[in-house]
Amino acid sequence: MKIKQTTFYALRAIRRIYLEKEVIVTSTVIAEKEDISQGVLLRILRTLDKANILEAHQGRGAVSGGFSFSKDIESVTFLEILEFLEGVDISVNLDAETCEKDKQLYNQINKINHKIREEFAKHTICDLFEL
Repeated sequence: MKIKQTTFYALRAIRRIYLEKEVIVTSTVIAEKEDISQGVLLRILRTLDKANILEAHQGRGAVSGGFSFSKDIESVTFLEILEFLEGVDISVNLDAETCEKDKQLYNQINKINHKIREEFAKHTICDLFEL
């Protein structure tokens, strides 16, 4: 399993919102401070909004829109982020016939997968940032 650049950008965006200590942070601020393309960043932020990790706020008049946390970010685990953005199943590419032919091997892979998921669940996003 490899963590995609998109996931890395998502983690950096989350960290930036946390560090800004503002209730709502604009995508422009995040893009500039994290050196992430505005277009790529907006797609990531919208995905995190759909995952109920962030909340999007529309700007009106002189008030800028932006993004804030929709839940206590200190309780969000690395597993939650990975599951939503990438998935965390190392046996996902195995078809039913392959699994049936060697159940013992399939079961061992599932045990390993379970341990990986447990490890990712132990770490909150803030743990990753060492905040």
